Amino acid sequence: MSSCDIYFNKGCKGKVYKRHVDDDCILCNDPDNPEKRDPCLCPPLGEPKKLTIVAPVIFDECGINLCKVIQRDIFKKYEDAASIQLRVIGIDYNIHYGEDGSKVEFIKNRPNCIRITLSHICVKLAVKVLDDRCCIIDTFCIDELFLPCEDDPEYDEETNPSSITIDLYAPYGVSYIDTCDECIPTINFLGFIENGEDARNDDLRQGVDSQALAKVVRFDPCRGVVAIGLTIYLKVVYFIQYKIPHDGIAVPPKCEPIYEVTENACKEFVEGDLLEQNILPLALFPNDDDDCGCDDDDGDGDRDGEDYKPMNDVAEEPQGPRPRRRGF
Repeated sequence: MSSCDIYFNKGCKGKVYKRHVDDDCILCNDPDNPEKRDPCLCPPLGEPKKLTIVAPVIFDECGINLCKVIQRDIFKKYEDAASIQLRVIGIDYNIHYGEDGSKVEFIKNRPNCIRITLSHICVKLAVKVLDDRCCIIDTFCIDELFLPCEDDPEYDEETNPSSITIDLYAPYGVSYIDTCDECIPTINFLGFIENGEDARNDDLRQGVDSQALAKVVRFDPCRGVVAIGLTIYLKVVYFIQYKIPHDGIAVPPKCEPIYEVTENACKEFVEGDLLEQNILPLALFPNDDDDCGCDDDDGDGDRDGEDYKPMNDVAEEPQGPRPRRRGF
């Protein structure tokens, strides 16, 4: 290599790639196209009737049911309360809680599986108090602890134990909490509330995701006692690319006002048709029925005057509708 190439013709040492162009492209197969087989002009999809999407796919899932009985004074102040509606808006699995909190672990002799242990989970519930006509009396939020320690008064070996362990199939791994010194496997909850800067709530990620539903099993408004049933779904989710058939882009419906809009005469005039002169000072073919008889001086029904001639002597009656002449 010459010294000129060494000092002045220093090219990029990296490789340049281009996308594969579909052989069925009409633009590329056109002999008159000077930019033949240009990846920027040819469609990347060889099947126009199918759409390439990246979709969250559930590889494994399971659900558990829990139940606990609570007594809260806030439920006693509603004398007209007939029922309570619950929505789970957030769950803190207490991954950082240590040995007593929830954790996600890899199984030594089963590399495609993970072991999930749930314990000391804090559930945030949105409460709606309803009367006997299903009208809302009040709304508020409460936090309840499920899967507590064995010495907790709300602990129950059958319905609310201290922990639950489940094995799930997770071939592509889990999501992590990035701390200063280590990455901790975690569980994402798909809820309705954010929990600050380190929020993993209401965010679909690859790995272990969860959803939850709640129901009031029993309710005693006099004593403020409520039995809460909780269902937790655990899902292993990964984003996979697929080709799917489609019928075009989905167009959402447009909202219409539910009240009638006040009529605006000026706006209707401006948006309406242009005005035209509708006064005809000269009618070539007047109707006999509309003859006012202004030239009939003797009242015999005939027009008087020496210059008067019958209409038939002037022009023949045209066939069909009589045209009108606009203007003067």
